Amino acid sequence: MSKTQHQRTIATSGLAPAAELASAVCNALLQVPRFGYRQPMVQWRRPGAPSSQHEGAQQLIVESADGCPVSAYDEGHGPVTVIITGGGLDDGRGYAWLAAHLKNTNRVLRVTRRQYRADNERWQPVEIVDEAADTVALARAVGRPCYLFGHSAGGVGALEAALAAPECFDALAVFEPAVDLAALPLGNPASTHAARQAITAGHAGRALEIFLRDMVGAPPPVAKLAKLVAFSPRFRSQLIPGQIADQEALERLGDRLEAYRGIEQHVLLIGGTKSPEHFRSRINLLQRELPSSDVRLLEGAGHSGPVRRANELAKLLLADIGAQVAV
Repeated sequence: MSKTQHQRTIATSGLAPAAELASAVCNALLQVPRFGYRQPMVQWRRPGAPSSQHEGAQQLIVESADGCPVSAYDEGHGPVTVIITGGGLDDGRGYAWLAAHLKNTNRVLRVTRRQYRADNERWQPVEIVDEAADTVALARAVGRPCYLFGHSAGGVGALEAALAAPECFDALAVFEPAVDLAALPLGNPASTHAARQAITAGHAGRALEIFLRDMVGAPPPVAKLAKLVAFSPRFRSQLIPGQIADQEALERLGDRLEAYRGIEQHVLLIGGTKSPEHFRSRINLLQRELPSSDVRLLEGAGHSGPVRRANELAKLLLADIGAQVAV
């Protein structure tokens, strides 16, 4: 396969209704008050939204260092390419709104992370460094100037990519990267093991409940409610197993805080004011080690801020691109 093969088929299909419902439930989980929902229902489509989240997006396919094909939604035009590596329970589609707010002045690539693809059997188990190599392959294909944004586990992959290939990226931003630290573990390994057992037994909803309750820090009633997303076949067979594998990969990667002192680029660290406190603590620990960084908080956002508060986040990213990336 050519390293810069473009597939010119336009990606026009949005989330199916069941998956859209599942995504809405997951994206709302971490914005729930401690003792219950503020609202009984969430809005999934914003006023004036286009009929398809992927209208005009093409597929860019390149080859990673180990031969694995890397796929990304490719849209927009501009002198800077923004690469988005998303968080858990997502195959790139959930960041369409963020891309929509960036693509008027930038080329935007939304990575379909290897961990969440249905065709990755040959390359399992997937490690964080594998996905970092995928991001580097995309960056090398498009060239500079290149700005990298990562969310949650995708934020860890972004940090690893910047460390592995500093020549590929001008600057980066991460929203609450799920760094596993010796002083602040992501979760109890026993919980990860229990989630894996649930996947093996065919209980994807139970696995997601364990993950959200014990690793993310969602209130137990909210984590239990999240089991509903397992009714979506895509979540049950692809995204939830991918999420548990993601957690396992982060634990295998371990504490990389000292290594991140070697990241040369400026890093914008972003958090949500309504996220579980441990995410803020991870950001603070990162800021102490990174040679060049700033912290910004997204008011009213939870851990799903890049999806639920895409407009506000895009403003932060565009300002950072203007300040950090020379065109």
